[in-house]
Amino acid sequence: MASPGLFLLSQPLPPNTLSLGQLLPNPLSPSSGPFFSASTLGAQDLREPYIQARYKDLVAFDDEGRLAASLSGRKVDPSRKDLILLLADEMEYRSLQPNSAFDNICQDPAALAWMRSMAAQNQTLYFVVGLQQLKNATFKSAVIQEGPLGVSVTEGPTPSKPSLPVHIRRDSSMDITDSSSTGVYGFEVRKVQCRLGRTDEPHLLEDLDLSWNYHRAGDDGLQLSIGMSKALQAEELRLLAAAMEDASDASYNSSDSE
Repeated sequence: MASPGLFLLSQPLPPNTLSLGQLLPNPLSPSSGPFFSASTLGAQDLREPYIQARYKDLVAFDDEGRLAASLSGRKVDPSRKDLILLLADEMEYRSLQPNSAFDNICQDPAALAWMRSMAAQNQTLYFVVGLQQLKNATFKSAVIQEGPLGVSVTEGPTPSKPSLPVHIRRDSSMDITDSSSTGVYGFEVRKVQCRLGRTDEPHLLEDLDLSWNYHRAGDDGLQLSIGMSKALQAEELRLLAAAMEDASDASYNSSDSE
């Protein structure tokens, strides 16, 4: 079964865009300086894939037509107008054993060198631990009905395709224009903090919930501390997406005024 930490992407991504074990400065812009070393992960780091045929999910969308959240299994108000059905021939969810996989990556000299450079920039990172891929996904309107046995969800007439702005991947080679597509629709990430400092430097209060690795950083007496969080909450990623869109809109408006 897919993880409760799975985040539904507002725009599906091409199947090869993200990889399990990838480290990203920005999880909503996978091409922005990622790091990946396939050799650091072994079979023991992978969980058994979860595959479901004839997949169906009830999804909410926002005012601009972007996919916002999965509502399957939740109580839904029948009067809501912001719902669609996401259907697929097959759903596959692949995931890592997060702790063992991350420990292995932290033993890779190339990964440590990269994370040290990120620490020098005070850059928060994100570790990809789960990917949800849908095969031949389509959107249908959702009809919510109340009956003696409770609320039921059925397919309605085919809606006009929700507008899915490419605010998370402006450089994508995949243009989602068809009513059916195969790609990555959701992922799970862990937040990673990298700190460069003295070995006796105390942690911050917000560091206490992270699982830490410590590594000697050269001959200058410094230590590279690498901490990984538990599953990132979807709200944190929504806030990040909103901040990215606000920055993009501000840049667009600024260029228009010139």
